[in-house]
Amino acid sequence: MLHTKRPLSELTPQGGLEERGIHDLLGYQLAQATIVTDEVFERVVGRPLGVRPVEFTILQLVKENSSVTPSKLAKALAMTAPAITTWLDRMTLRGTLVRERSTTDRRAQSLRITPMGEQLVAQALGQLLQTERELLAALSEGERQILLELLHKVACARPR
Repeated sequence: MLHTKRPLSELTPQGGLEERGIHDLLGYQLAQATIVTDEVFERVVGRPLGVRPVEFTILQLVKENSSVTPSKLAKALAMTAPAITTWLDRMTLRGTLVRERSTTDRRAQSLRITPMGEQLVAQALGQLLQTERELLAALSEGERQILLELLHKVACARPR
């Protein structure tokens, strides 16, 4: 069988495998892109700071949304109540978050980031933004903004 040379746009980013049949699947391309962003996170934040992606995300969301409740956070991250509780327990023990009882409803809790958590998330965010910009230097700033906007639209397609 005669093999013709395929354009790079029809081959996997690594390994050089043909991907024509799945090239136009958003999920496949997101998975390929996630390989890159997961490696960046692990290299610049995960190993050096001992933070997992979900911990970083929780810290940043709590920082930006004062008095957010665990149930609202779980909904935003598509997590179950037991799963978010497990993460919050770990982060509370680490000293990056605190739970506070509501003054109006003693059954309700809100979350607050600690100074240690603020320092950790600020350092992580700075490192990630810088490294992603370097990694995606082939994209113009406009292309980068369009990519972010389109990905956000995809995320917003999640059923409510």
